[in-house]
Amino acid sequence: MTEVDQSDVKLTDPEAKQEKEAFISPSDTEKPTAIITPTKVAFSDQNELNAAAEARKMLGDMKEEDPAMPRIVLKVYPRRWIVLLIVALLNNTNTMSWIAFAPIANYVDPFYDQKMATNWFSMIYMLCTIPVGVVAMWSAKKFGLRSAILIAAWTNGIGGLIRLLSSFLPVAFRFPVGITGQAIAAVAYPFIMFLPTKVAGSWFPDNQRTLATTIGIMSNPLGVLLANVISPQIVSHPDDVLYVNLFTAVPSILCCVAATFLITRSNPKLPPTISASQQQMDFVAGVKACFTNTEYLWLLLVMGGGIGMFNCLYTVIQQLLCPSGYDNTFSGLCAALMIIGGVFGATISGIVVDKTKWYEETMKFCMGMAVLFGILFLQLTLRPGLGGLILVTCFIFGVMGLATYPVGLEMSAECTFPVSETTSTGLIVLSGQVQSVLFVAIMQIFSIKLQPDYLKYEVCTVGKGNESVVPKDMTHSNIVMSVVATSLFLILVVFFHPKLRRLETERGPVKAKNGTGEPLDPTPLNTLPRPSEIAAKQVEEA
Repeated sequence: MTEVDQSDVKLTDPEAKQEKEAFISPSDTEKPTAIITPTKVAFSDQNELNAAAEARKMLGDMKEEDPAMPRIVLKVYPRRWIVLLIVALLNNTNTMSWIAFAPIANYVDPFYDQKMATNWFSMIYMLCTIPVGVVAMWSAKKFGLRSAILIAAWTNGIGGLIRLLSSFLPVAFRFPVGITGQAIAAVAYPFIMFLPTKVAGSWFPDNQRTLATTIGIMSNPLGVLLANVISPQIVSHPDDVLYVNLFTAVPSILCCVAATFLITRSNPKLPPTISASQQQMDFVAGVKACFTNTEYLWLLLVMGGGIGMFNCLYTVIQQLLCPSGYDNTFSGLCAALMIIGGVFGATISGIVVDKTKWYEETMKFCMGMAVLFGILFLQLTLRPGLGGLILVTCFIFGVMGLATYPVGLEMSAECTFPVSETTSTGLIVLSGQVQSVLFVAIMQIFSIKLQPDYLKYEVCTVGKGNESVVPKDMTHSNIVMSVVATSLFLILVVFFHPKLRRLETERGPVKAKNGTGEPLDPTPLNTLPRPSEIAAKQVEEA
């Protein structure tokens, strides 16, 4: 065996201080094989050609019989935080556009002179996500991460601008133009929702992936928080809806500009992990792999149901609370506490999972608690005078419910590897949107006329004629949703037992465990790229 001295090898990237190299196993063949030791090296422009020549010389010694272990330089770039920040801001601004009307439904409907206008502004997101989602998954895999970010940024900005312009039109034209702008902004939603796990997998090391996904994903409920807190504060009359459109349009346009100039590439020059360096499945093959993976199908159903219930709750929370005498400000406060609790819960679960890799245990515990407190919240909304208890329940529900979100999306990437994260995450988001439409419809179908005894409490009506929202009794709707939530949790506990395939590829079956201490089944070595292919690609990029 020979050993290659790394003292003369240089990289051209100035951020090489964070370099991290993987070990190379020696070959069992008689021909000597170079062993690259993980030494700390500095690089200069003068030695660049010598480094390339040295690397090519080393590549000449690599044969098919060499061990199927990736010979690769792993590196983490500071730029990853800029990419993540842009994605988080896109997620935040797009969500504000989606949900800003929900806490002020009784003002939005008369402003647009359209019954159920608030529900349509929300449901258009769900309806557009389903057909556009397939295109988004395919294009992200075909054209790369940067293209997906730019498409999301421009549709989000243009849609917000059109919705703002609708506020200045005659009443007869407001709703058609406004819903058109909302539909354009809705096109961005599937692109955005697929991005956090893809950014985490492409730019972050394995001990930061779940945290990165948490930051990208939790900007979504933070957008809900801002919308639910600010919208009721700035709207006290239907004409004030103009200010909400301004509040959502300006950040969307600024974020579009930032993404255009700051996102310059889809992937880093050198990968942060071994799994990030591997060739992922094509879109069609990835979809097929997902739908033939039993573990993933259970997660698709349960995670989609969880997303659907949160989306439904965001949409109808004001309609749930106002019949019992809780005003718009209280509705916004409830949503705010859910999100604040969710930020804490998701951050803690992300840190815990990054350190322990207890994906399954964290997911099941948090979802069980979320279902329990979610059912309690639905029952409390039916009774007046329980504001304090409702607020506490909302906070705990948010802590537990949103803690499952980033963990579940990361788990989808783990159990389907080497399927692209955009595909595995995208199908779950699509499932969530389909179930969102279903759950909103259920809430409306099973609602009945408000009982006379509750008419003295309701604060849904803010005027006469067009300035009124008919209060509904949601008792039957809440019972149905409680049964659905319980069923999803039982399915998760009984049938879902995932294997962390991506983690196993990086750490091996001994270190990668599913939290119970049992080693995972090994990924076939023929799914890994050949060593010569990986090293040749790196030399070309360098």
